Amino acid sequence: MKNPAPEQNKSEAYDSRENWPPYTYRDYPDIKPEMYKSFIEFLSTENTSGRLMELQPWISICDSKCAFCYFPTTATANVSIERYMDMLKKELDMYAKTKYVKTSVFDEIVLGGGTPSVLSAEQMIDLIDFCKERFTVNDEYFIKVTGSSKTLALNKIDKLAAYGVYQMDMGAQTFDNKLRKALCLPDTAENVEQAIRRAKQLGLCVCVDLMYNLPGQTMESWINTLKKAIELDVEIDAYSLHVDPGTPLEKMIERGVSPPQGNAEYEKQQYLTAYKLLTEAGYKAVGHDRFSRVEWHFRENCLNGWPWGGILTTGAGCFMGYLQRFSYSNIEDINAYIATVDSGKLPIKRLSESSDEDMMRRTMTRLYLRLPVDKTEFKQKFGKIPEDVFPQQLQRLKEKGLIEIDDKEIRITKLGDIWKGNIAWEFAPENITK
Repeated sequence: MKNPAPEQNKSEAYDSRENWPPYTYRDYPDIKPEMYKSFIEFLSTENTSGRLMELQPWISICDSKCAFCYFPTTATANVSIERYMDMLKKELDMYAKTKYVKTSVFDEIVLGGGTPSVLSAEQMIDLIDFCKERFTVNDEYFIKVTGSSKTLALNKIDKLAAYGVYQMDMGAQTFDNKLRKALCLPDTAENVEQAIRRAKQLGLCVCVDLMYNLPGQTMESWINTLKKAIELDVEIDAYSLHVDPGTPLEKMIERGVSPPQGNAEYEKQQYLTAYKLLTEAGYKAVGHDRFSRVEWHFRENCLNGWPWGGILTTGAGCFMGYLQRFSYSNIEDINAYIATVDSGKLPIKRLSESSDEDMMRRTMTRLYLRLPVDKTEFKQKFGKIPEDVFPQQLQRLKEKGLIEIDDKEIRITKLGDIWKGNIAWEFAPENITK
């Protein structure tokens, strides 16, 4: 049965769409000695959450920089990959020796960060083997590798598939070569397609990032990119481009070298177009921006466990780490990262420990992830139901038609899917700014 596209009310729910929720790494405070001590003490306790976790070693190295990229990465020419890999393994080993991690079970190993495919297939396999030896993985664990078609040579894909990699993630962004060139993407649409077809031929699941509201992107170009992705039978993460301060793209727009993005209404129409095309093609909206036809993606523990599960992420500049109440990001400068790990200290730059109030707010951001809020679980955790804690927010969202509430759970509606970022901000404390 096909999912209908979200329907708009005559009046807009909000003036513009928020594409990111509160409680991201940008909100975490710089680490303080007492917070580091608390985190180390937490790691000495047993993991009794009962949640499967995800392990993310980051290879924050790239051989080129895309114009919109805000990730903290280092050029291959400016770092010894061998030295970085040694320190990455040392950081992983520091975590692996803690009681919390020893009593944790992982069902995903994800090579992320910059462009892990700058490594040879042998280096990637060696790192995955290292993780499997030092961490407890369950019988149904999955291996994911991130890369670009520029560095994912076909023989490299062959070796990774033969090893047992389940999923290949690619930052395709667009199949429009004119836009690719303008955004400094390192390869052509034809290169991306060739890599995807080889991976699919070998039985890998392929997930691509696609961006909309790119400078100069027409609706026709966006539709053609979506149709190409559907034809290639890939999983899709559809993101609205956010022009981050300090990126080359911001400077290009300021100088008039690049056109600006479309307005809020145009961005929303691009999203609705994607929703319609993809759901009519059998995709289901899942997680914060994914459209999937793979059943396993609907039940991934790293998604469904939020905010009580965990992603143990390591490497220079990693910023998606969370272990129950603790959220962290690492030192971005790769040489400072190497020096810190070499000294025997965890290379954490920002660290936050959530209070009960924070955890209640975080739990409500499950709606941003297109997940229901289980009222029974909420009461077990906090002694109250969501309506007791957030009566005004829930009433307002219900009146706008963005959520549904029954005796068991709170969930977003089809209309709410458009505004899920805004919904998340309804539960943010006043001292967090957008």
